[in-house]
Amino acid sequence: MADHLHPDIDDDELLTRFAANTLPAFPHEEHLHVVFVKSGRATPAETLAFMRDGIRAMAAANGKPEAYHDTRTVAWVQIIVAARADFTGGFGDFLAAHPELVRRDLLSDYYSGELLNADAARASFTAPDLQELPTAS
Repeated sequence: MADHLHPDIDDDELLTRFAANTLPAFPHEEHLHVVFVKSGRATPAETLAFMRDGIRAMAAANGKPEAYHDTRTVAWVQIIVAARADFTGGFGDFLAAHPELVRRDLLSDYYSGELLNADAARASFTAPDLQELPTAS
């Protein structure tokens, strides 16, 4: 598996272009990749702030600021950071070791649809109601 969906973009440029909202596309796997790269260089709190800022800016630039969902953002960052703990390989190897992360519906293992789709969960992080999110060990 390639380490990038955009093979012409290295990790530094990936973070720069995400922050500047200039990636040519931003599918689910690229979300994972940005968190993977950033969390290898920053604390979990810094990674979360970076992702919140970037996704909010992307939503606003697309004319849909209401599309930002804080619980989804926080939960995904927490899941990826926990999976990345003590991992030393590249992104392709990371996904191979954690194929569950490719599941776009992974949060349904932690959240009921009712809770995750609530306006309150969109506005600010809400703890899961089905099982606790993983934490870095």
